[in-house]
Amino acid sequence: MSEQKNPEVTQEVPKRTSAKKWTESAKKVRGLVRDMYVRAFTEGKPVAWVMFTLVNELFVAMDIVPVYPENFAGLCATKRVGNPFIDRAEADGFSNVSCSYARIGLGYAALWKDMGEIPPFAPDGGMAKPIMTVGSSLVCDTRYKWFQTYSRYMDVPYYAFDMPSPPAATVYRPDVREQYIKYNLAQLQGLVNFMEERLGKKMDWDKLDEIVRRGEKTYVLWYDAYMLAGRAVPCPFPAEDSFNCFVPAFFLMGKVEALDFYQGLYDEIKYKVDNKMGSIPEEKYRLLWGGGLPPWHTMQIFNYVEEQGALFVFQSTYLPLRPADIPDRITNPLERMVYGRYETAINRAEDDKKLGLFGLCNFVGLGNPLLFVDEFKVDGVVMHWLRSCRGTTIGQVYQKNLLEERTSIPTLFLESDMCDIRDYFEADWKMKLNALFETMEARKRAGS
Repeated sequence: MSEQKNPEVTQEVPKRTSAKKWTESAKKVRGLVRDMYVRAFTEGKPVAWVMFTLVNELFVAMDIVPVYPENFAGLCATKRVGNPFIDRAEADGFSNVSCSYARIGLGYAALWKDMGEIPPFAPDGGMAKPIMTVGSSLVCDTRYKWFQTYSRYMDVPYYAFDMPSPPAATVYRPDVREQYIKYNLAQLQGLVNFMEERLGKKMDWDKLDEIVRRGEKTYVLWYDAYMLAGRAVPCPFPAEDSFNCFVPAFFLMGKVEALDFYQGLYDEIKYKVDNKMGSIPEEKYRLLWGGGLPPWHTMQIFNYVEEQGALFVFQSTYLPLRPADIPDRITNPLERMVYGRYETAINRAEDDKKLGLFGLCNFVGLGNPLLFVDEFKVDGVVMHWLRSCRGTTIGQVYQKNLLEERTSIPTLFLESDMCDIRDYFEADWKMKLNALFETMEARKRAGS
């Protein structure tokens, strides 16, 4: 593959929108993200635009550089350059309540097609031209059509595969396990076949096995680091840092850089926990971000919260589930990937059972705030209702009702969007947050 030109970024960000980073590990993420986009232009390898799918290891093994439009959209929102892309997508008929990640990426592709070149204001030089696009059924409402539309704009082949999430009600049944593993193995093998055909080379299964096992070690470190930080008082690793540090697990899994990153993160958090090092001078209130993607366009709102003596000590959005114990007898790397995913679903169902909850389907039970309020000594829960993402907000009212039934801690809904700044009203957010602080203070005075 020939090297693609990486254009310079020409538009300055109007003001700081990102949050202060409290850990050295979180400060490193920006460089990792920048390198992801630069490598797509400079390494001379084929590029794929990929929906987040939990199969990054396959692309690493095939020497394909995966580029994730979801990540690019969040970057655009942080830099406040996302809305021109959103406007272009809406001009093509995409609804203003469809996923803003999708609208930014689709507008980017449409503007590239209009201009005959990468839009000059794209951050980090933009996304390099792909030779394929890959979509899946995982989580999102936009699912298959999102990446199929990319393939039309970019005139490249498209592949879609299914990744069903097993419902907790049937997750223990042997016949469900057998069918799930068989079906998902076929889906992953189909993706491998597509990549082999497109590249004209075969998968190196020994290489994939090494990458998958590295990813398993990476996942455990990620989980251990997040749980260690959440339990710690004072908290050394607040949610805004956590919202940065999920990036290697989602977009670099299987690579040495990801393993090294989470080893460093774990070591840093452990050192701070052992030495009672927190983030702010006094934790008057410990908050839980109880679901919904963060407002990438205005992450500095977390620092406003900290100025009031409160801290988001944990977030249940980008949450590693309890890792699976994958038997050594499973030597097929694809089967290890599928088996691990199924076993984490069982772990999730077991956690739900501890709460007396049964049969929660798919992502309704994922990261249920009720799992964390006692263990992490939480004083209040904030949920982000997203105008354009049903996938990460479904079940929030149910979860809020559970919290009110079983605890006395206050909960708050904040409304906006993860990327579309038009749906964010800072004065409204600060008014609601201030009311939450007053409620928590009143509870503290009353000895609740």
